[in-house]
Amino acid sequence: MKSNKTTPEFAVWLLSRFLFGKELLEKLGDLEEDFIIKQKEIGIFKARTWYWKQTLLTIPVCIKNMIAWGIIMFQNYFKIAIRNIKRHKVFSFINIFGLALGMACCVLILLWVQDEISYDKFHVNGENIYRLVVSDGERNGSSSPWALAQTLKKDFPEFLKGTRFITGTYNVRYKENKFYETGVMVDEDFLDMFTFPFIKGNKESALSNINSVLITEEMAVKYFGADDPLGKTITIGNNIDLIVTGILENVPPNSHMKFSFLIRPEIIVGEARMNGWSFDGPSYVLLKSGININEVEKKISGTIIKYDKRFNLNITVGLQPFNKIYLYSLSGTDPVVYIYIFSGIAVIVLLIACINFMNLTTAKSSQRAKEIGMRKVIGAQRGDIIKQFFGESIVLAFLALAIAIVIVYLFLPIFNELAEKELVLNFINNSEIVIGLFLIALFTGIISGTYPALYLSSFRPVQVLKNSVIKGSGRHTFRRILIVFQFSAAVVLIISTSVILKQMQYIRTKDVGYNREHILRVTLDEILINKYDTVKKELLKEKNVYQVSAANNIPLNINSFNPFWWEGRPQEDYKIMNFVCVDLDYFEMFGMKLKMGRMFMQDLQSDSTNYIINETALKITGFDDPVGKRFSMWKKEGKIIGVLQDFNSNSLHDEIQPAAFMIYSNTNKRNLFVKINSLNIASSIAYIEKTLSRFSPNFIFDYNFLDEDFNKQYKSEEHLANLLKYFTILAIFISCLGLLGLASFMAEEKRKEIAIRKVLGANISGIVSGLSKDFIKLILVANLIAAPIAYYFMSGWVQSFAFHTSIDWEIFLLAGVIALGTAALTIGIQVVKAANRNPVDNLKCE
Repeated sequence: MKSNKTTPEFAVWLLSRFLFGKELLEKLGDLEEDFIIKQKEIGIFKARTWYWKQTLLTIPVCIKNMIAWGIIMFQNYFKIAIRNIKRHKVFSFINIFGLALGMACCVLILLWVQDEISYDKFHVNGENIYRLVVSDGERNGSSSPWALAQTLKKDFPEFLKGTRFITGTYNVRYKENKFYETGVMVDEDFLDMFTFPFIKGNKESALSNINSVLITEEMAVKYFGADDPLGKTITIGNNIDLIVTGILENVPPNSHMKFSFLIRPEIIVGEARMNGWSFDGPSYVLLKSGININEVEKKISGTIIKYDKRFNLNITVGLQPFNKIYLYSLSGTDPVVYIYIFSGIAVIVLLIACINFMNLTTAKSSQRAKEIGMRKVIGAQRGDIIKQFFGESIVLAFLALAIAIVIVYLFLPIFNELAEKELVLNFINNSEIVIGLFLIALFTGIISGTYPALYLSSFRPVQVLKNSVIKGSGRHTFRRILIVFQFSAAVVLIISTSVILKQMQYIRTKDVGYNREHILRVTLDEILINKYDTVKKELLKEKNVYQVSAANNIPLNINSFNPFWWEGRPQEDYKIMNFVCVDLDYFEMFGMKLKMGRMFMQDLQSDSTNYIINETALKITGFDDPVGKRFSMWKKEGKIIGVLQDFNSNSLHDEIQPAAFMIYSNTNKRNLFVKINSLNIASSIAYIEKTLSRFSPNFIFDYNFLDEDFNKQYKSEEHLANLLKYFTILAIFISCLGLLGLASFMAEEKRKEIAIRKVLGANISGIVSGLSKDFIKLILVANLIAAPIAYYFMSGWVQSFAFHTSIDWEIFLLAGVIALGTAALTIGIQVVKAANRNPVDNLKCE
């Protein structure tokens, strides 16, 4: 109905948003008549005011009615959904369970992603805190000079506070209690910069004394039980006494900063080293709000060069935002990549579950065709039918969500073990999860209900009541597209899992250039370091101890960057390399081989200042024959006596770095390596512990095997492989449920054809072959689509490793065989079942 030209048009439009059809026409008609009368009696302005008043009074009533009718219709949809569940129990179980599995997968990944992105977000000043990054033009490092943070704070007004964060492992004693703990050397500014709440103690003065120590609540309970630790003295190392001045809450799991206690650096290293420019660990700074970080980086870039002339001009200083440290690595694969990967998996598995729902629903469409026809005969419009099926699918989605939550509760402990997390499904204190679960269910209901609603609502009453539902090629095509999408996604996951597992096998079996089997590593205290030569001789007396050595680094994680100069290079023009301080037996123990020159010799006094470099360092020097050439670190000049074959001194993510090896003094050799008899591990370890404790009575014996340390470097990849393996199995299972639905639909659709073929003499194998070939073609198409997609993404992933496996054709063949095998089995069961039915039953005219 058109409004009168003086009727408020916006009011008419507003009513049309809340009233529909006949009800809208009647309301507008009544208002129009009354408006014309009012216009004559009280004038146009007051009549329009009256019209607006009636409109505004009508809208709340309309909203109330809409809510009431919405509740009634939802109840109706719920009853219909429950009725259909009871009527088709097995079908409904498969349908809802498939959705529940997909949603459970999505919820688990949602919890994992939420935990990952929550890292370091609890610090009040987090947005203005940065980690100092030092670059030599080829690589970025988080280790910075001791004096850098305080120098920046002094020289640049943009820097408000700064602290070092030097992590170490210390033996800690209090009376009879003694354990190894992770301690961190920090400056006083640390407590003002970071949010680690106090349980006891005064934050303002807690670290004002260099003999102070702050301990976590967990450490307080471990050492002091129910006693108050404040004011008590603990001993770290061999003779450093510290007074407990505060107790901090335990470090949250979602913090990349881990520690049991905090101390001042002066008590360990002294003022001279603190004010020096040697590299020992990360530093953090707090900047003013609202400043331009790019401009600040330009200003501070040359700070190290300004204060330490030993470095070349390639050494620059940069800033890394604190809240990006955990997710964005300075080398290797960024952890944020795994967030994208698992989020993608969650979406894929959920879509597979939704497609599964669509196929299963349409597979049983003929059983609801008459219901739809009757509804249309008695006046239901297509829109009403669409609303009904959307309502039912949303109801089923929320029922599936309830089951999914139960599945999550059951499998969360296993998931936590695989991912090494402490995830909890908490509805009370985690509103994000509640909202996320609601949106997942709503999204699932809408997506999974779209195709069935549009398809089933298109049935024509006359045809469905005659049991002659429209069979169009377009609908068959769409179902086939859904199946191809499902299995393409599943095959992508199969290929991805296979590539990751192959890369992990490559990592485990690759010759990294040194031996790591049956080698035990122990971190020595100061007493044992000073008595190293005697300790070594005593350990070698045991027949099950084959070799003993020591170094300042472990072979699989050498990160001790220092400036080096060599003959022929301009004076004061240094190049950053790794420095490794070793003893005479180091190379022999680890099976490292020389490329040229000789090893260190005990009888040559000059070898205490000489160097052995690796092949990568040789390439940088440009020497054809480096033996005898002058070489120095920190002006400690000697000669190159040999070149060591390259070995992987870090993760396989990284290229091999240049390194120089030196005998140097025992004081730098904190890491003890002992190669033991693999047949007598327990007795060998007991002997080592007894021997070390004899030389240092307060020593806390703690050890690791080198191969265990090696495997820890690839923890993220191991988690990815394990989780992806199970999610792939889940995706295949849900896809097969969808395929089961389509096979069921096809068998129902062609039941008379099957019956006629049997009557005419066809055998079951022939029928199965004829009806299955279309599905096999779909799976083959899915493989062809999935292969290039998987190759594109996984080739990018393996490229994050400097050393990686190849993606061979066998992986794609294996994925195809798995997909075809599971699909053939699923289809075969359904088709054989249909082919075995009595032809008489199929040919009956209902």
